[in-house]
Amino acid sequence: MAIRSFLRAWFLGAIVAGGCLVQARAVAAPGQDMVGSRDHPLVKRYQDSFIFQYSTQEYGEYGLALGKALNPSVPASGGRSMESEQMIEGKITRISYLAPAGRTTLEVFRNYQQDLADKGFNPLFSGTKEELGYMFCKRYQGIFSQIFDYNNEGSRYVAARLDRPEGRVTVAVFVTEFQMGLSGGLVPAKGQPLVQVDIVEEKPMEQRMVVVSAEKMAGGIEAEGHIALYGIYFDFNEATLKPESSPTIEQMAKFLLGAPGIKVMVVGHTDNAGGFDYNLRLSRRRAEAVVNELVARHGIEASRLTPMGASYLAPVGSNRSEEGRAKNRRVELVEM
Repeated sequence: MAIRSFLRAWFLGAIVAGGCLVQARAVAAPGQDMVGSRDHPLVKRYQDSFIFQYSTQEYGEYGLALGKALNPSVPASGGRSMESEQMIEGKITRISYLAPAGRTTLEVFRNYQQDLADKGFNPLFSGTKEELGYMFCKRYQGIFSQIFDYNNEGSRYVAARLDRPEGRVTVAVFVTEFQMGLSGGLVPAKGQPLVQVDIVEEKPMEQRMVVVSAEKMAGGIEAEGHIALYGIYFDFNEATLKPESSPTIEQMAKFLLGAPGIKVMVVGHTDNAGGFDYNLRLSRRRAEAVVNELVARHGIEASRLTPMGASYLAPVGSNRSEEGRAKNRRVELVEM
């Protein structure tokens, strides 16, 4: 019996964060914090609340809501579920609190707003139930069974951001009233505030890819006519080369200087986050940034380099996982 109870708790404690299933620890007893959970140092809890769900992910992708929710089944929505959403990456902490009964979502929410403002966070988007659109609570499906799924009454949301020397932090707070639905063993009172706090500490992914040498580039071009390079780095949705790209750019220049008769296409590839046309332009701009660096800083003749963008036309991994998307974000050299 104890084993069955533990397995049920583990299953209910698994939540979806940034598109990846993240195992959370065993669920809390009613009125007590979940074992192993804790408040994030940048965001306080509302007094007398307790944590019923908690997870962390060292590096993941998070969809930050910056507009109202849409009904994807309505033609006017174009199949979209959000009016505006920004994908951000970094360490993700997700904390679910049950606030004390008898308090309103307005009171709880205003306390969180004030706490963020006191810490210097700048609001990006906020709204109440009407301003949040169609069933905004559905963004939190799967957290602790259905505890958020059908509870949109009194809902309030804010996304805020803090820029600091050690890195940008983004916080999303959603407060709503419990009305109905499976609640994972909790027994909230009708109207009791539920609080979801998501914190994303934006940071660059640990660079674990080995820099491809000029000799390996030459070998790849000779053997297969192209070679994929993962040492070229850009910020999310940007086309400006990051300083960490220098070692790979230097090896590209060494290869090209050592093979003066070769002309190559520099092809940018992206994952499928965002529309195809947008990524087509972004991948082309990134390829152009690489070409400009090779010409301006390393003296490679522009006539030998042709920048191209492929969007997500040629994936080498599944775009359904972060690991696959990371493989798809690359620059390739293709012999002309």
